[in-house]
Amino acid sequence: MTNLKPILVIATMFLAVVMLWQVASITGFLTNETIPANVTIGDAPPTIDTITCGNNNDITPLACQNTTVTCYGLVTDTNGVADIQYVKGDLINRDTGKGMCLAGTGDPADNPGNCYYNHNCTYAAVNSTTRNYTCTFSEFRYYTMNADTYAVLNWSGRFYATDSTGTVSRLEERTILVNDLKAIDVVETFLNFGSMILGQNTANDSAVNSTIMNCGNILNVYLNVSGTNLPCSSQGTITVGNLKYNLTDVSEYADDVALTTTSTDSGADAKVAINDIPTTLWGKTQIFWKIGIPSTGVKGLCTGNITFYAI
Repeated sequence: MTNLKPILVIATMFLAVVMLWQVASITGFLTNETIPANVTIGDAPPTIDTITCGNNNDITPLACQNTTVTCYGLVTDTNGVADIQYVKGDLINRDTGKGMCLAGTGDPADNPGNCYYNHNCTYAAVNSTTRNYTCTFSEFRYYTMNADTYAVLNWSGRFYATDSTGTVSRLEERTILVNDLKAIDVVETFLNFGSMILGQNTANDSAVNSTIMNCGNILNVYLNVSGTNLPCSSQGTITVGNLKYNLTDVSEYADDVALTTTSTDSGADAKVAINDIPTTLWGKTQIFWKIGIPSTGVKGLCTGNITFYAI
């Protein structure tokens, strides 16, 4: 009987191990096991900071041509920059352009000079949560309204940032100044009075016209003029006063205004309106010129200069 005890002990231990293994199989208890753990992170809306346009929020148009204005803004999404889907931007005149330019509606071509927008602003990474976005407006027109002319500081730059859930954040910079641009352009490159004889004056219906265009954003530009004598290639000089001008091509030479060597007001009606319809004569004015040839002492090609001033 004593020899059976070790056998019984071994058998008992074996049965215990088998029973523990069966219990572990039933309850899921093992020496190691992996189970999932999860948590849901809510959406953090994007934020926009520090919009700057032009040169520290000053914009100066270019004379008689479109220019490019760039606006910058920092956009942050604490979920990570990959959550930022796109950023839009616009530049608006708050008085006249707001209804036409809501970063997605309207067309700047329908309201030139008041509304500009960009639906595809680009970016450079700053860090894992922030990008520096650049919105470029390449068709900023030279006749865009300025604050001094319209007596209000009325320009804004706005950014709209959208994340993957469609959440939109908006920031507006209301201190943008469009500076004065006083500029003109004379369409003709020279005035040619043709061939004339001694003692002849330009006929009343043959005046040579100069066309002056408002190339800036001043509502009305007034014109001054000055000139030089016209030395002749073979002999003599025609004095500057023999060049005369008026605002009509049906005036008499004797009644026209003699040009001088100093800047002189060309008349209250010699003003050029803002040129916001460049394809028409709106934004342009004409001055008509005649010349009187002395009866003696001149011969050849006589050439001088006329200078126009925007006032």
